[in-house]
Amino acid sequence: MEQLSTSSRLTRLDNLHLTGEHRPVSDPLADLRRAATLRIHNGVGLRPVPEELTETVLRECWQMRRQRAFWLDLTAPTPAALQAVATLFGFHPLTVEDALSPEHRPKIDEHEDYLFMMFQSVAGISDETVLPTVGVGHCATNRLAVYLGVGFLVTVHDRGFAPVEEVAEIVDARDTTMDQHLDLVLHAIVDRMIDQVFPVLSGVEDRIQEIEAHIFTEQDQDVLPTVLKTKRELMTLRRLMGLQREMLLRLSRREDLPCIEAKTAIYFRDVYDHAVRLEETCVMLIELATNVAEAHLAVASRRTNEVMKFLTIFSTIWMPLTFIVGVYGMNFDYMPELKVWWFYPFLWVVMIGIVGGMLMFFRRKKWL
Repeated sequence: MEQLSTSSRLTRLDNLHLTGEHRPVSDPLADLRRAATLRIHNGVGLRPVPEELTETVLRECWQMRRQRAFWLDLTAPTPAALQAVATLFGFHPLTVEDALSPEHRPKIDEHEDYLFMMFQSVAGISDETVLPTVGVGHCATNRLAVYLGVGFLVTVHDRGFAPVEEVAEIVDARDTTMDQHLDLVLHAIVDRMIDQVFPVLSGVEDRIQEIEAHIFTEQDQDVLPTVLKTKRELMTLRRLMGLQREMLLRLSRREDLPCIEAKTAIYFRDVYDHAVRLEETCVMLIELATNVAEAHLAVASRRTNEVMKFLTIFSTIWMPLTFIVGVYGMNFDYMPELKVWWFYPFLWVVMIGIVGGMLMFFRRKKWL
């Protein structure tokens, strides 16, 4: 039964990356070598391993992890490659499935000798939409899966994940002390991941203010769908930030987490403060988007009322004129006033007087 369950999970993982009737069989270690970067602590700091990555090297790293800490970074690994790492290091198969899921919710799971964490970060801002989206109401995010234990750190992410790349460059440049402790490396990655959301929200705020200005200048432009879409995306981002805020709070409190040192907890508390600011900013922008939507509806309603008022006044003025013209347009043989030469100009004076009197009345009532 256990073999069947594991086989079915691996089948689901393969389907995440490969489709079609005939899927090519790949070498997990070859895929792993293409995706992995291994850094081992040499007593001074984390340094990249120059030799070829093999199963023997990984097994030795795992066995010696308490004497020589290591950081294994996996960039867009295949399911087979990640499963090979999980098998060597004893990671639970369900964590592999979660790590390969592109839209998995942020979470932190505590296992026997390691922590498994899922983070989500906004990828950036698009020129076409307020927030980049995948489908309706979903922020385009980059996932980061983390295995953290005493003496080892394994990160799994897509290509072009800037926070990991920046931290890796700093570590390889050997101009930092963060590589003395793996939890500091994790802090540096998460800190950059959270901070890169601030420019995105700043762009969203500018876009909402631009839409607000268009409401009063370009009445023919229907901006309501854009505003509502922005609001949905902000609500999604707020939910992600709320989940990650709880994760960071737990890391900052070191709730029975032996892989987080006491002196590192204060750094996670700082990132927690940033996450709180992001969530508060999302709430503020959601309220701003709601106000803009309400302002748009109010302006549209006022414009409709102005049109209806104009049509009503126009119709009211024409009603007595239509009555007069209708009366004297009837085909009766005996209408004595029609024989009087001055009656035609007199009728024009009466109709003009009616129009002028009604306009004065409307203006006095401030309807015009």
